[in-house]
Amino acid sequence: MQHEAVDGVVVRVWDKGENDRYLSVLTAAHGRILLLSKGSRSLRGEQRAISQLYTYANFEFYRRGTTCILKGGSPIQIFYGISEDLDRLNLATYLCELTCELTDEGEEAQEMLRLLLNSLYAISKGLYSLAIIKGAFELRAAAMSGYAPELDGCAFCGGGEDGELYLDVMNGALLCPDCLKKRGRSAPTAHSYDDVREADVLCPLTPAATAALRYVTAAPLSRLFSFGLSDGDDLHLFEAAAETYILSHIGHGFETLNFYHALKKPMKQPNRTKDTKGTKA
Repeated sequence: MQHEAVDGVVVRVWDKGENDRYLSVLTAAHGRILLLSKGSRSLRGEQRAISQLYTYANFEFYRRGTTCILKGGSPIQIFYGISEDLDRLNLATYLCELTCELTDEGEEAQEMLRLLLNSLYAISKGLYSLAIIKGAFELRAAAMSGYAPELDGCAFCGGGEDGELYLDVMNGALLCPDCLKKRGRSAPTAHSYDDVREADVLCPLTPAATAALRYVTAAPLSRLFSFGLSDGDDLHLFEAAAETYILSHIGHGFETLNFYHALKKPMKQPNRTKDTKGTKA
């Protein structure tokens, strides 16, 4: 019986029977793999430590038919800080679910794994505001999945560098107010971008929010969160645009995201803002 080993992060768990658990593990070379962890729900289960959501570990397993059975392994990093705060916990759960949506079994996922690990590290350590982490993850994940928006300037006139712009979500482009009016399209109301089923979605952007979107799509992953936005309109519009963009292109929302928004506390300043490379995949 051939044994295999792989590094990965647990992005989804669900129970089987009284003591067993299935793990969906995101790996660099093989995308998501499904492992059956026997006895991991038991308090004395030997695999319990590596069978928890968010855990980054080396997993040893063997194949029995079409089923991969977890034999053992060792933690590489457990993000303890995530469970210390409900907002952190809810955001990490949503990011893992979004990762599952955007990855497949058998397809290389090295960059997505790095993005998720660095995001979980930043959440766990409280390095940046959750709004920054969430928006940056959503937009960068969209770009990695082939949905990268064109953010150089207005799609029609090329202008709007110093003024307000609108993100034309489904076309992945920017529009300035003048070109918007010339084409008979109205500016969005405060809540018109909330419904991801809308075919024509426009998200308003301040110059600072636009600059943040541009930074996120181009920055090295090790510096993805190293940009500043105040906890006012700039940050709100950045986060709203990133969320609307990814949900609109996926075509549905997530209960974990709804739960995060329902219980979220008012935004706080991060503990520190200097750059970190986080955990390397």
